Amino acid sequence: MPGEDQTPHAVLYLFTQDGCVNCPAAKAVVDEALMGTRVSVKTVDLQNVDEDLDFRLLESQIFIASTPSIVIENGDSLELLYSGEVPTIEQVRKSLGVN
Repeated sequence: MPGEDQTPHAVLYLFTQDGCVNCPAAKAVVDEALMGTRVSVKTVDLQNVDEDLDFRLLESQIFIASTPSIVIENGDSLELLYSGEVPTIEQVRKSLGVN
């Protein structure tokens, strides 16, 4: 359908933790950047990572050392996009290839 987003479905993981001063800003940026796309957002508390996700991160050699961190899952692949910083809306959209 014309005007419909054609991006493949992906999942963006936003890793946060209590006391992180930049995490609320990162959440706002991610939410706005992905509005109208097929990318879903899952916020993950760094102190409470699901065992399966933790294993997949290790398998992909992704180590979350600081928050906020942003990881994208596309198919079976995980990729660390940002760690310890708040990207701009444009940076997130460009990293994901969405318009």
